Amino acid sequence: MNRFAKPLFALVAMFMLVACGFEDPDDTTAPSQDEGKTEEEQVLTIANPADITTTDPQNNSVITTAAVLVNVYGKLLNRDAEGKIIPELATEWGKKDDLTWSFTLREGVTFHNGDPFTAEDVKFSIERVATDESLQEHSVFSGIESVEIVDETHVNIITKQPDPVLLSRLAGASASILPAAYFEEVGSDAFFEAPAGTGAYTFDEWNRGSGVTLGKFDDYYDGEPTWDTVHFQVVPENSTRVSELLTGGIDIAFNIPTADFERIESNEGTHVAVSPIQRVIQLWLSTQEGEPTADPAVRKAIDLAIDNQVIIDEILAGAATATRTHISPGNFGADESLYDTYEYDPDQAKQILADAGYEGGVTVDISVNNYYTEMAEVVQGMLADVGITANLELIEQSQFAERLFSEDLDEGVFVGWGNTLFDASVLELFKEENVTSYSNPEVEELLEAAAYNMNEEERAAQYKQVQQILSEDRGALYLFQLEGRYGVSDAVKYEPRLDELYYVNEIMPANQ
Repeated sequence: MNRFAKPLFALVAMFMLVACGFEDPDDTTAPSQDEGKTEEEQVLTIANPADITTTDPQNNSVITTAAVLVNVYGKLLNRDAEGKIIPELATEWGKKDDLTWSFTLREGVTFHNGDPFTAEDVKFSIERVATDESLQEHSVFSGIESVEIVDETHVNIITKQPDPVLLSRLAGASASILPAAYFEEVGSDAFFEAPAGTGAYTFDEWNRGSGVTLGKFDDYYDGEPTWDTVHFQVVPENSTRVSELLTGGIDIAFNIPTADFERIESNEGTHVAVSPIQRVIQLWLSTQEGEPTADPAVRKAIDLAIDNQVIIDEILAGAATATRTHISPGNFGADESLYDTYEYDPDQAKQILADAGYEGGVTVDISVNNYYTEMAEVVQGMLADVGITANLELIEQSQFAERLFSEDLDEGVFVGWGNTLFDASVLELFKEENVTSYSNPEVEELLEAAAYNMNEEERAAQYKQVQQILSEDRGALYLFQLEGRYGVSDAVKYEPRLDELYYVNEIMPANQ
């Protein structure tokens, strides 16, 4: 059993699968989502492989949940499709000193329950996630000391130490603003059964295992929302998502198998959209004493045995880029010398194992988020070719996340991990107390210094040094940065986002 510790940054990482609520994909007579609606209604249907796990954005580290909730709740800041920080509930902001940031709040904003948006709501919401250790996203905000109300439209956020990533934290879904008075009146359980935010869409219904329905919020501060109704359908099976897209049952289908690209493109009324996302497929290897992967020779042999490009070409049809770092170009602190490259030498891997005394082979247990089963099985075969037996434990995705945070995974962990902060601070995964069980004093010192360094040039250099050490020491083996693969109806205009979120007001009917 792995003894991973709790993470400092609970970043969006894994997709979770639940049951499907669609009709038989082979039954072309099944009614479409559009059937029964009036001509004036605008209905958007998105098929995801996973249901949401919660309606509490501050107690969530799953991207498929955040992708829904960003339409219900508002935040002080947001990001555009390219990752640039933009205003949302705050119209202006600035750094007063290394510990204090000031924010001017947007006026005329209303929550779905009718309450006006106030500075009290900001204080309550940010301090809730900063102080409640039971929330999954607490560690992301634990460096916040307090929120000071200056007046009705101005607040100061005060941090315990200098925090160069504060604005990025406030632009994430876990910084969502809740209506303080209403929350405290009805209590947490009742509130999250019928949540109220300031987003363009109200949370109308959640049929667990089948999906979520959102409705247009008529009093949205930024104009009339585009869609009357938005369905987020749960469709775990790839074949079902494709079938429903082709027959007009859905408008957007996520994670389309590359084998179906031609079928979707040749079908009248559908097309494929492929775009890079922040997710990097990686294999974490424990350095804890007693584990086979604690031996650097074993970690290096594993790395050299894996042909990244074969997986990219044969499974992903080229829809990924090999990498030796988590920090892809466009993120702060990226070391581009480690991007679009990898090392592969199975003969050297065999020799390394022989020289280290593993002539009879070595066995490694690997916990796999079953969303990535096919990739992990190919890796398993490559490792077998050099004398490494990989025992794969395929774990359903909701269970994988739960076991990850409860320290119950093997010495190897096969996972896709995102970077919602668009910043190299995601490397804090490799602090000794965090989920990867990696330990390196030099890395620890660099990460600690970078975490509070307000000098961007110095901070970037520190993170690049960490990436070089990790690539050599191989506490994690980075395989490739994924591209999101979407099937899209020609009836909508949709451009995938780098952060994998669906801001449905950005998705337009094709006739508009």
